[in-house]
Amino acid sequence: MLASVKRIVVEENRRMIAVSDIHGNLPGLKKLLNKVSFSKDDYLFIVGDMIEKGPQSLNTLRFIMELCKTHNVFPVKGNCDSVAVEIYHDKVHKELLNYMLRRKKCLLNEMCETLSIKVSRKSDMKKIKEALSQNFSEELNWIASLPDIIDTQKFTFVHAGLTSKELDKQKAEKVQSTDAFLNQGVYLDKYCIVGHWPVVLYSEAIPDCNPIIDKKHKIISIDGGNVVKRNGQLNAFIIPHIHSEEFSYLSFDDIRKGIIISLKEGNNNFWKSPISKENQIPDLQEKQNSMLIHWIDNKINVLEKEEEFSYCEHNSTKYRMWILNKYIYKEKDGYYCEDSTDYQLPVKTGEMVSVIEITKKGYLIKQNGITGWVCGNIKLL
Repeated sequence: MLASVKRIVVEENRRMIAVSDIHGNLPGLKKLLNKVSFSKDDYLFIVGDMIEKGPQSLNTLRFIMELCKTHNVFPVKGNCDSVAVEIYHDKVHKELLNYMLRRKKCLLNEMCETLSIKVSRKSDMKKIKEALSQNFSEELNWIASLPDIIDTQKFTFVHAGLTSKELDKQKAEKVQSTDAFLNQGVYLDKYCIVGHWPVVLYSEAIPDCNPIIDKKHKIISIDGGNVVKRNGQLNAFIIPHIHSEEFSYLSFDDIRKGIIISLKEGNNNFWKSPISKENQIPDLQEKQNSMLIHWIDNKINVLEKEEEFSYCEHNSTKYRMWILNKYIYKEKDGYYCEDSTDYQLPVKTGEMVSVIEITKKGYLIKQNGITGWVCGNIKLL
């Protein structure tokens, strides 16, 4: 199916704001809009995945629907949004039921809960689909009517990516689900703003959740990993007016905050290898000072286990680092880890940070979109 394209003309001297991958985080969305002082004078582009994975998909959807009636708000459809309208398809009963059982936090499950419908493997999916279609036709039809692409004079908005400059020849599935768009080698004539792929996945050494601006390819990637990452944030990408490239952004996360009270000298001792030098294998440590392991390539070998951390070797790069034990899990073919880093974040006393993890040896924190470890004392707020 070809992607649907909506073309609009943005009025002169109006601020444009792009937000993506809200994932049912309604409180976060409201706080972010308040932070950027969103008003009726602005144009807000919601770049897909308004729902799923987070706790308030239905309320988030309804909030955005109302916002579209009162403000200049233009959403595009993301792959997560498209799941809900699968109830209109006759041949996906089993697949849709399996999805609802697997993903508890989803719009369809919230709709079922509202109607006091219990979902189990024995559920009659045909009856569920009929009930939801009857009771939530306004919401479901609204999602189904959303465009896949919004094009303006100077900027294009799409959830995941494009395969070429020709907007009218794009496939809907591709524009909603293309992974790692920045790496696809597509060159565009005007900036394309996308979400879908958390920007931190482009990082190799330092976890960075802030928007990426690729001037060469004319691509701006803004998914901060809100809801789906422990260190995730909701990014608002700000364009002062339709002809401006003086870009900026503001972000919001609901991670607990703290103030750096003191810093401990000799942090490197914490990251020191417990393995004697003669038994170490030359690896990436000689080339870089830190590593970020993603779920894309997260197989590890556990070399030494301690109370809170294990000293591990990344299977594909042979890089060695300490990883929190609670981030490590075992599969049939070996050990894997959740997103992990050994980057040490440079901070100063008195600064405010987001506190992700508290351990006996240090804190995993985030400041200005960057995540890393610090040893010292933090006062939680």
